[in-house]
Formats: sequence, structure tokens, C-alpha cells
Amino acid sequence: MTSIVTGAAGFIGRALTSALLSSGSPVVAIDRRPVEEQPGLTVITADLLDVGDVFSSADEVYHLAGCAGVRDVAPGIGWRRQRDNVLAGARVLALTPPGVPLLVTSSSSVYGGAFRGRASVESDPLRPVGGYATSKVALERLCRDRPGVTIVRPFTVAGEGQRPDMALSVWLRAAQEGRPLRVLGSLDRTRDITDVRQAARAMIELIGVPGIVNLGTGHGQTLRAMAEAVATVTGASLTFDVVPAPPDEPGDSLADTRRLHSLLGWTPRTDLLDLVRRQQLVVS
Repeated sequence: MTSIVTGAAGFIGRALTSALLSSGSPVVAIDRRPVEEQPGLTVITADLLDVGDVFSSADEVYHLAGCAGVRDVAPGIGWRRQRDNVLAGARVLALTPPGVPLLVTSSSSVYGGAFRGRASVESDPLRPVGGYATSKVALERLCRDRPGVTIVRPFTVAGEGQRPDMALSVWLRAAQEGRPLRVLGSLDRTRDITDVRQAARAMIELIGVPGIVNLGTGHGQTLRAMAEAVATVTGASLTFDVVPAPPDEPGDSLADTRRLHSLLGWTPRTDLLDLVRRQQLVVS
């Protein structure tokens, strides 16, 4: 089977591509950024809005490309989100032949955080806050017109190769440099941290399953626990700079994983210390 992965140079895209290649599947990697050549991998360096007819030969398509970053306020970010999250998604939907399994990554941010402290269920009303979450809701709406699409809503994915603007990456650099850890809101806020390796495995097993699926552990990790893992791994004595959280920042996040478990027979589990150790090797 030939698998196409869009956004293959991204954080989750790299892990997914590696997992597919390890299973023996030939992979076509599409990204605007360079992707390292390796056996079994065909690299197409192109914008999705300009890419030619490469989807017709696919046996399955994983659409991970997009404009990431909940807190991004750079000039033109609204247009980039529309272009990369909505218009590019529409093109992938149009180019993927009918009957070819297609998995599209949305985001847990569409829930607007855990509602009244309980886990977010796939059937919950969506409460997107900010432009990033709103663009992901728009992408999901496009998917409704194509039968059989798998829509995955990942909850805070972490591990080696994580984006440098994400909390664990920022905190590891700060700890190594002896700077305070900048915390948004409170150390008691929680995140459902999902190991990138298990996220990639789950996507491979989920493709072809129609509908929406949360991808998380169902267990909230406090920011305090995350910081303690950073301290343990780095050996640093930590201090904190606690600042107000921006309006677009979700409060707590927690996935209801019942549907995920019913489909896979297993639920991702995150060993926070192991994950931070692996991530430190990259940050260092």
C-alpha cells in the first residue's frame, strides 16, 4: 500500500512517516519544507494548493498539513490559517479519489477546553475560541461532504521533535539555561498529554474508520507535574514566572477516550518522564 502524508516535515508528520516506513509501507511525503530522503520514501516539496495529481495513486491519505499555533498573533495569521487549514484541506478532499481512506487531523481546541471539568466527548457542541480553533471547525465541516473520512482530534501531542513554541520545549530550554519557567495561568491547569509515537500508531490503526475520534489518554497532567518532570530530567532547580493566560488559550483539556478504545482495543498511555527525556535529547 502507498500512503500519502501531507505535512510530513511537521512534528506529528515525521513520527507518522517513520512509523509507516517501519511497517514496510511506501510513503509519499508532501510538504513545503524539505523532508529527509530515506528508503521507501518519495518526497514532494510543494504547496498543497499547487501540487499536481499525485493523490490518484494513493491507497490511503493522511492529511496533517496545516498552520499550527493556538497563540500565534503574527501579522497575517488569519489569512494563513484560512489558506493552510481550510483551503488546503478542501484541495486534499477534492484530490483524494472516492473510496480511498482519508484521515484528517483536526484539534482538541475545537472543544474550547474541558467543559465544566469533564472529559470532552466527540458529540459535544463545539466551542472554538480564537482563529486557530475556528479554522479547524471549518475544516471539519468540509469533511462532512465526503463519505468515510476519519477526523482525528489530537489532544496535546508531545515528544521528540515537538514544536519549539510548545510548553515542554520552552521549559526544557529555560531549565537548561537557568531561566524561570513561564507558566500561563496556573500550575494547576491540566493537559491531556499524548505521546507522539502512540499518536502515530493510533492514526495508522484508525484510518478507514468514518467519523470523529478523540486522540488522547483520558488522563489530565497538571502543568506542575510537567514542570516536575522537566526538573527531574534536567536536574535543575526551577523557578516560575506565572502570567495571565491569553484569551485563545484553552483551560483544562481532557479527552473522553471511550470511542478510541472501542475502535483500537487500547488507549494511549503517556510516561511523562520518558517522554521528557526523549524530548530533551532533541532540545539539547
